[in-house]
Amino acid sequence: MFQRSRLAWFNIAAVFCVALCGGAHGQTAEVGAAPTITKVSLFKNGLGYFNTTASLPSGTSTVRLGQLPVPVFGTFWVEYPQELKLRALVTGMEDVEEAAPVQNLAEYLKANTGKKVTLFMNVEGTITLKGTLLPLAKPVEAPSAPSTYVMGPRPVSDGRNVYVGPGGAGDLLLLQTDTGTVALSPHSVSRAEFEGEGILSTTTKTQKRPSLRVELEQPANGEAVSLNYLARGITWAPGYKIDLSDPSQARLIARALIINEVADLDNVKVDLITGYPNIAFSEVLGPEAMSQLLADFLASLASGGTPSDRGRNSVMAQQAVVMNNEFFVRPWESAPGPAYSTAAAGMRAEDLYMYPLEHVTLKKGETAWLPLFAAELPYKHIYTWSIGDTINQEDRSSPNQQEQNRRPAEEVWHCCRLVNKLSMPLTTAPAEFTTNGAFTGQDICYYTASGAETTIRMNRAMNVLAEQAEVEMSRRLSAATFNNYPHDLVQVRGELKLQNRQDKAVTVEITKAMSGEVLNMTPEGKDVKTATGLKQINPKHNLTWTLEVQPGEEKVISYTYEVYVRS
Repeated sequence: MFQRSRLAWFNIAAVFCVALCGGAHGQTAEVGAAPTITKVSLFKNGLGYFNTTASLPSGTSTVRLGQLPVPVFGTFWVEYPQELKLRALVTGMEDVEEAAPVQNLAEYLKANTGKKVTLFMNVEGTITLKGTLLPLAKPVEAPSAPSTYVMGPRPVSDGRNVYVGPGGAGDLLLLQTDTGTVALSPHSVSRAEFEGEGILSTTTKTQKRPSLRVELEQPANGEAVSLNYLARGITWAPGYKIDLSDPSQARLIARALIINEVADLDNVKVDLITGYPNIAFSEVLGPEAMSQLLADFLASLASGGTPSDRGRNSVMAQQAVVMNNEFFVRPWESAPGPAYSTAAAGMRAEDLYMYPLEHVTLKKGETAWLPLFAAELPYKHIYTWSIGDTINQEDRSSPNQQEQNRRPAEEVWHCCRLVNKLSMPLTTAPAEFTTNGAFTGQDICYYTASGAETTIRMNRAMNVLAEQAEVEMSRRLSAATFNNYPHDLVQVRGELKLQNRQDKAVTVEITKAMSGEVLNMTPEGKDVKTATGLKQINPKHNLTWTLEVQPGEEKVISYTYEVYVRS
C-alpha cells in the first residue's frame, strides 16, 4: 500500500487542528470513508493498540472518517504515502441521524407528516379534527454552555453547577384542515386514524457527535491512510485447566477471554501481548476525540497521566502469554472436550511477547471464550510448608506467649510443580485443577519462562500435620553493642514435626526463614544466605528440607542457631 513512497508520521491533536486548520482551498464536497480495523494488539490492562486503514475516494479533498475510539494521549498517528498532500486531520461536531422506534402517540404523529389523519381530541371522541399533518420548521439549536475562553454571557448556576439552555419547541403539532391550519399540542390527542398505507412506526433522531475528517491540499487519487492509536475498552484474560489424571504428565489446556466494549472486529488479526508496557499517559484521553473540555485535559496532564504503580503487582498486570488459535471464530465446530491444537509460535518486540490470532470476529459489547491449545507437561505432586522468621527487623526476639497462642495453625499445601516445556512463557493466569473429571482446586499460575518450573497450590493438606517450636538454650547478656544498643547472644534450638495421615507417601518441601548463624541441622538441609536485611546485624538464611514421608510416618527436623537480640 505504501510502496515507492516515503512514510510521514504526524501526531494530530484536535486541540491544535481547530485553531490552526481551516477548510482546504478548492475542496470538493465532503464524502465519507469509514476506517477499517485490520489489527488489534491487546494488553491485559484494558488497552488495545488499533491499526486501521481508510481508502480515500478519488477526486475528493475533504473526507469524513466519522467516530473512532478515544485514543490515549500521544498515541494517535496517521501514516500516508508521500504523493498524498495531507493538510490536516480535524475533529469537529457533526449531526448524526439515527432511526428509533416511536415511543408514544406524539412521536407517531410527528413521524408521519404529510399523511391524512383524523384526530380525536378527548376520550369520548366527540371532538375531532381531520386534515393533513404538516412538517415543522427545524428547531433553533439551543446555545452551548458559556465558554471561559471567549466573550459571552456570565454563567448562571441552576443549583447543580450545570448550564441549562432554553427548551425546544417539541410540544407542537400542525394540521392542515379544509378551513385552515390548526396548531395544537400532540399530547391533547387521545386517538388518531390514518388514511392509506405506508404509515411509519420509526422516527429519526439527530444527535451531535465528534467526527474526524481528512483535509487535503489537492483531491485524492484513491490513496489509503492508516490511523494507529492506543485506546481503552478492550482486553484479554488467559486461563488454564490442568488435568492431573496421569501420574507424570499433566495435560494443560489454555483458553483466552476477549472482552470487547469499543468497536466491531470483523476478520481482524489480534495479537495477545505479555509484558509490562510503559505507557506514561495511559490515563489521559487524547484531544482528538473531543471527549473532554480543555481544562480537564490540562488537569489530567498536570496530574502526571498515570496513577503511581496502581495494579502493577496484580494478577492482570503480569503480562505473560501462552496463546494459540487455530480456530477462534467457530469454537463450536471443534470436537468436544480438550481436543485443542498445539501451541503456535509467537513473536518478541523488545520486552513484550506477542501471540497472534487470525480472523477474529467479535462485535462491540460481546465477549469471546476462545479454546487455544493443549500440551503435555511433566509434573509432580509436592507438599509445601513455609515457616517465617522469629526475629523481626529491629532484631527483637519472637512475640510473647499470648501472641504466639493466637498464631494460626501451621499450613501445609498440596501443590503441583509443573515444568514449562513449551517454547514460550506461561502467563500469569488462574489455573484450575481436575483429576479424572473431578474438580480438585484452583489458584494462580504465575509467569513461568520457557524451560522453568512453577509451583501452583491446589488445596490445604489437612491430613499432613505440621508443628514447630523453638526454645532458648543459652544467653550471653550484653555480648555486643550495635548502633549504641546492647545485644544479647542467644542460642536457639528449633524442632519441626511432620506426620502423614494419608494412605500414600508424600514429598514435603519445608522452607524456614532464619536470622543469625546456623550451628547444625538434623537431617542436613540446604542453607542459602540471602541479601534480605543487609543493614541488620544478623545475616538472613533460607533453610530448605525435602522429605519423603510414608503413610502414618512421623518425621522430626532439629536445628540450632545463634542470634543477636536487643537486650
